[in-house]
Amino acid sequence: MSAKSSSSDPSSQSEPDPPHYLGHRERLRERFYSAGADALSDYELLEMALFPALPRRDTKPLAKTLIKIFGSFAEVIHAPVARLREIDGIGEAAVH
Repeated sequence: MSAKSSSSDPSSQSEPDPPHYLGHRERLRERFYSAGADALSDYELLEMALFPALPRRDTKPLAKTLIKIFGSFAEVIHAPVARLREIDGIGEAAVH
């Protein structure tokens, strides 16, 4: 009598959880639209501002770096272009 163990049966193995970052942009947008800008931190607002400039890149690390350097969302938005260009990860699209 041979019995298959459940570990070798592909139907009994659960799918791995998707990475936490999948759908991050959509979840952030939903929070913004449902609860407003006050529901997001400065780095999250900055992430959203960077989405169009960096469509295929994780914007969270860059947003956090910019907030750390400049202090707030408003300070990043009003930072001189020359100063922004000094930051690793900022390209022309992100400056404009």
